[in-house]
Amino acid sequence: MTFQTCIGHVFADRSLIPLMSLVFGISAVIACPLFEIIAVFLNNRIAVMFLYILAIFSYYLIFLMFPSAATYGKSDDPTSIEPTQGLILFVAVLLAISDTGFNIQANCLIGLLFQADSDIGYMLLNSVMSVGTATVFFACSYISLYALLAWLVIFCTLATISITLDVFKLGI
Repeated sequence: MTFQTCIGHVFADRSLIPLMSLVFGISAVIACPLFEIIAVFLNNRIAVMFLYILAIFSYYLIFLMFPSAATYGKSDDPTSIEPTQGLILFVAVLLAISDTGFNIQANCLIGLLFQADSDIGYMLLNSVMSVGTATVFFACSYISLYALLAWLVIFCTLATISITLDVFKLGI
């Protein structure tokens, strides 16, 4: 959501937003079976670390491409990297792969935690994800892009640590 908002505020041509969304969706669909193949041949923790590196790298590229005020409106502030269409589509692919992988991990954890009654677990997961999405949707007009990226890095790091250290002792 915030990535699309920043694209709309930085580029005069808004036709990039649907193209980025299409690339994101196709990449997410392709990433599902690829992530399954990677997880079969590699340790699950290695796959999660790979997803973490992809996510942090994509956040870093967003940090370099867009000014902090890009979530508020049009901004002519200088950036470290000039955002191009190719670079934005590349970041969309990275975000789709990492997002899909972390969603698969969350679904697996919920399935293992709520083996007896998985409906409640998936309902809780989807409720929390919906509340988080709604919060970012409403807050992105009031919080700078860099603050949102900092929160993403913090939560991505916490999720990666939780999965790799087997906090729940599930033996994944």
